[in-house]
Amino acid sequence: MGQESLQNYLQYLVRYLKRRARGFNGYILGLSGGLDSAVVALLAQKAVKDDLLCVIIDIESEKCDMDDALELCKLHNLNYYYIDLTAEYRAVVKKLEESKKLTELSKINTKVRLRMVTLYALGQTHSKLVLGTDNKAELFTGYFTKHGDGAADLFVLSSLTKGEVFAAARLLGVTPNIINKIPSAGLYVGQTDEAEMGIKYEDLDAFISGKEVSPSAKARAIELHRISNHKRRPIPRPREKR
Repeated sequence: MGQESLQNYLQYLVRYLKRRARGFNGYILGLSGGLDSAVVALLAQKAVKDDLLCVIIDIESEKCDMDDALELCKLHNLNYYYIDLTAEYRAVVKKLEESKKLTELSKINTKVRLRMVTLYALGQTHSKLVLGTDNKAELFTGYFTKHGDGAADLFVLSSLTKGEVFAAARLLGVTPNIINKIPSAGLYVGQTDEAEMGIKYEDLDAFISGKEVSPSAKARAIELHRISNHKRRPIPRPREKR
């Protein structure tokens, strides 16, 4: 997507967000200090102005991520809450591990789901819709937590590849610290998206855009999509009783 086309699409997203907010007091968004949530925040602010509430949720988070989220809020005058739920998260894990030790992945996903519980509790209290930040690449590969960041009232970036999100960030004025950092969910020290997925965003973007990629990249993209199908499907239900 060229810059002019991207600008036009971003303007459409602002209009879309403005229209979808009717009947609600705007939006609520978890601001992580990462690229996707920063882009969604600035689009939503253009749509509903002060009716956007950003929530910076610290759960054993990297200080630099929290600082980057705060910097974005202050630079763009975003309304925000900062909440440290590290102690509450550890208490939940401790309680659950009284019966059996949790796997590391289940603990990581518990962090994400605790953040979503927080956003929906505050969102309902303030009559705000919860914004999802997953982009097209993440939704295709299932690189999101089921009932965590995969739960939202609407996904804003669902048609944008990761490369297009980077381009949008530059157009919208996202801070350099956020744009220049290596994409990461920030759930543990040293974690990066590409290492965890086993494919570069450049190759993934190319594949889902219908371009040629290496056989290994194509195979990995297809495999990620296959094993994550359960995340995109509606919750199964038995047939109606007769």
